[in-house]
Amino acid sequence: MARTRMTKLEPTGHFAPQGMMAAPETRRLFSVLAQQGGTARFVGGCVRDALLARDLVDVDIACDLKPESTMAALKDAGIRVIPTGLQHGTITAIINDYSYEVTTLRVDVKTDGRHADIAFTENWLLDAKRRDFTFNALYADIDGTLYDPFHGEADLRIGKVRFIGVAEERIAEDYLRILRFFRFFAHYGRPPIDPIGAEACRKGVPGLHDISSERIRDEMIKLLRAKSPAATIADMIGFSVLPPILPELVNVARLRIVEWLETSALQDAAISIDPLRRMAALFVTDKNGNDAIAHAAQFARSLRLSNDEIERFSLMCVSHHLIDNGMDARRIRRHLYHMGAPAFRDAVIMAWATHTTRSGRVMSGENRRWQDMLDVANGWQPCELPVKGRDILQAKLVPAGPDVGALLRRAEEYWLENDMQPDHDMLMDYLAAHVAGSSREMK
Repeated sequence: MARTRMTKLEPTGHFAPQGMMAAPETRRLFSVLAQQGGTARFVGGCVRDALLARDLVDVDIACDLKPESTMAALKDAGIRVIPTGLQHGTITAIINDYSYEVTTLRVDVKTDGRHADIAFTENWLLDAKRRDFTFNALYADIDGTLYDPFHGEADLRIGKVRFIGVAEERIAEDYLRILRFFRFFAHYGRPPIDPIGAEACRKGVPGLHDISSERIRDEMIKLLRAKSPAATIADMIGFSVLPPILPELVNVARLRIVEWLETSALQDAAISIDPLRRMAALFVTDKNGNDAIAHAAQFARSLRLSNDEIERFSLMCVSHHLIDNGMDARRIRRHLYHMGAPAFRDAVIMAWATHTTRSGRVMSGENRRWQDMLDVANGWQPCELPVKGRDILQAKLVPAGPDVGALLRRAEEYWLENDMQPDHDMLMDYLAAHVAGSSREMK
């Protein structure tokens, strides 16, 4: 039987656990902790999403056992344990294909806006008070008994993102909560945004300059995964939250078109919500050509994106200049050959959104032409130039060296001009004639 605690939460309701919360593996985990004398409860996101009947992404568990006792109990039961954040009381338990984060109840002893020194506690109310928003302090027993100390369920139902206690104090504990406020509003909120919380965020913006680029990046990516984040981004700009830290992300109008294309206009399995594409839609630079690419790459590097993400982001920020909805099939295939289907889709979506933003209207005829380009991309089969350098050497058209590369470039240009129709023999005949003609001119 679980030990009696000094302060316990009173039940406020009940719901039917779903998905991973109701799995036999989850019941086993709770049973093992109870046999050790502890009380375990679901907390935060899984409770929040279960109440809204949303799919569960992960399951977090709060427990009043110390981390060492939690680890020992699970190991003795043959459950794999990883000490993922032991200094903060968090361990990861793995049962079959399920992974659970189990965190000991804790209080913040000292905070500096970035990190917190914590102490473990057996007091459920103190653990709840240290959390950020009311609907993130929801707890539930394995049977679905709900504990809601700050009326988070009511806020959740009406789409209100509300700080626990004094908003300025919660923000000063960790300034990243400014971005979390807007991120949760993008995913769960309904207008209007809570003015008290938003104003507290505005006042706390200077603290974001001490937050690492990685943490800012992660929050922005999560925010941009929301179905329709443009309105929230507009709020972030309106409350002077985004410009001081990411001044290039201001093209809300283009983001609105991109989110419309991804979620409503296009019924295309190859196109879905893409936070990096949405960030590129927001990105604005006053530079041109190679300078624009360099600026986009510099911005992406400042957010510590991966090399592949930097390359893709930079290309999306400029490639839409290459695309227009009057292109014929030959030009479309030429771009597909050079860019590949995924990058071409990005370029079309960005060009579509840019054109619509500038024109200020959505035209059904134009939309059909943009869609046709995406249809061509969906049916695209990658192809290669039919001749290789070794073919040129074997035919002894030129000696080994830079002339081989020059001939390959000429062959490729001729092949593309003829809509990739010439085969190997036709290209070799063309190159032979070119070499012969060049030799006569030299004489």
